[in-house]
Amino acid sequence: MPPAHELRTWTRQIPGDDHRTCTYIISTDPSLIQLDALNAALGSDMIYWAQPVPLETLRLCVEQSLCFGLYIHDEQGANGDEDHGKSGDGKVMTMIGLSRLVTDYTTFGYLTDVYVLASHQGKGLGKWMMQCLDEVLSSWPHLRRCLLFTSGEAAVKMYRATIGAKYISETPSKDLVLLERRGTAATFKVGKAMGADASKTGTEKER
Repeated sequence: MPPAHELRTWTRQIPGDDHRTCTYIISTDPSLIQLDALNAALGSDMIYWAQPVPLETLRLCVEQSLCFGLYIHDEQGANGDEDHGKSGDGKVMTMIGLSRLVTDYTTFGYLTDVYVLASHQGKGLGKWMMQCLDEVLSSWPHLRRCLLFTSGEAAVKMYRATIGAKYISETPSKDLVLLERRGTAATFKVGKAMGADASKTGTEKER
């Protein structure tokens, strides 16, 4: 579970398509993560780098990471569904995105599972999630590095602009070799990733 001081919340209001203002929330509180919604996203065509896992496995994954859950705060939820989490004011919070940081909360972070549902893309929410992440990373005085995998120049540009990420070849670590030990659940396909339009998701590609 994240340390108590890492439980943070950000709120932003954005005009919706129906001319009413939509309230979006980003929270690092793992108790708000809607596991069914996350597993559905992991099983969708949008997220080709992962696959659904048993709910207890997913719960462990969430609890042992720093997750930035993205929610829309509404009377009935994003799809008129009242079976979602509710906030203190009784409104429905529907999970529509996520960014997951695997970290020791001190020296290292690995960013993965970044997505925003298609129906909420094009509103800068992916960039906002990364700005929130950067706020957290900037508060860790002993951080050595944060790593991520991505594909497509649009995604690279977004990570550069929001969290200051660079190609390793552009950093003092350029002479180091990055190694990977793939597991049996790895589903990432480079060809498919390079054919995806990162500019439409506003988020990273695989992990």
